[in-house]
Amino acid sequence: MNPPRFAEIEDEIVGHYGRGRYEEALQALDRAAPYLGAHWERVAYWRACLLARFGRHRQAVEVLAQAVEAGAWWAPRLLEMESDLDPLWDDRRYHELLSVMERRRSEWSPIASGLWLDGTRGGLPFIGLHGRNQVFETDVAALGSIGPGWEIAIPESAERIASDGAVWDDAERCYAQVQRVAGQLWGDRPFVLGGFSQGGRRALQIGLAHGTRAKGVLAVAPMVLRSAEIAEVVRAVGRPPWPRVAILAGEEDPAASGVATIASHLRDEGIDIHVEIFPGRGHEWIDPPHHVVVALADAVSN
Repeated sequence: MNPPRFAEIEDEIVGHYGRGRYEEALQALDRAAPYLGAHWERVAYWRACLLARFGRHRQAVEVLAQAVEAGAWWAPRLLEMESDLDPLWDDRRYHELLSVMERRRSEWSPIASGLWLDGTRGGLPFIGLHGRNQVFETDVAALGSIGPGWEIAIPESAERIASDGAVWDDAERCYAQVQRVAGQLWGDRPFVLGGFSQGGRRALQIGLAHGTRAKGVLAVAPMVLRSAEIAEVVRAVGRPPWPRVAILAGEEDPAASGVATIASHLRDEGIDIHVEIFPGRGHEWIDPPHHVVVALADAVSN
């Protein structure tokens, strides 16, 4: 019997949490622990949040302390936004941990970020951008499933909000990393740029500003929830030629209204954009339908 994949474990835990079944979520986490050694930082974070939810504040702080001792860190601004951890602010030790983590964050410098390569050597070039603070391997599995005939590159952002939390918060750094990967692998060849969540928003920005290289854009559940995020995409529209754009989103995704707003703006500009909204789906990865993949392949081939 094959061990459960991280994505399956995450879905179970998040599902229990979203329904307020915190005891079941913690039990699921404990059962899955033997399979999550590579994701020990994420496990510690989840466990601390669930323990704090139960009112076991001292245990939550102890879990974080052990993780910090092992080398983990989370940006204090990330923890400040985590309502589950709000009860810990009365604990002096928690404040001491935040000071240690802020020092680590400010001193952190990656030796190298990851780059996942797969697909058909010499195939159509595709670069995929992972979501914000996602487990890299989970998004690789999704972005790498675009189909046969593609040469796939999925870079891991060199920017961090946690020791295991890669993010694309700096749009210019994201563009520089995309440029570097594309240039090293394919020279001046055009490519399709895809992304999930925050990566989807960055893919839209970069593609709309640099359509001579990014001939196609695939944005899955792009994070365009706030007006500032919508404005980032709209302001990025450069001069023609523009890429062929495909946006996929769930009907229950809170950012779906932002997708509609962006689509309207892009159509007014005369940009070739295809939007599909999937009933019953939330803010999650959605496999691109065959006709979308074919359209993107056509865009980068011609």
